[in-house]
Amino acid sequence: MRAFLARSADGDSDLDAAELIVGELVANVVRHAPGPIGIYCSWRGEHATLVIADRGPGIPRVRPVPAPESESGRGLLIVEALARACVVEHATPYGSRVVVELPVRRGT
Repeated sequence: MRAFLARSADGDSDLDAAELIVGELVANVVRHAPGPIGIYCSWRGEHATLVIADRGPGIPRVRPVPAPESESGRGLLIVEALARACVVEHATPYGSRVVVELPVRRGT
């Protein structure tokens, strides 16, 4: 994913943050929704957009803020802090779809 983004990204893009976002979302699916996963990344206008879809039980609409000493529960908070935008959707009839605008801008 990083190599795909780096080929077209401008020099100010945060590829490290993009890589962390992908890792957090994939880890979340592996832990909470084992099974088939779809990962798509494309350029939409100036920025790269990542979509990760699963067929698990779905991400809760209201997520509690994890305790500071907790070893889990921070993945989506990290993604939301680093991404330009992040939307979690519930897929019908089951599963979740996370759409993230990555902090990666297309070069000229």
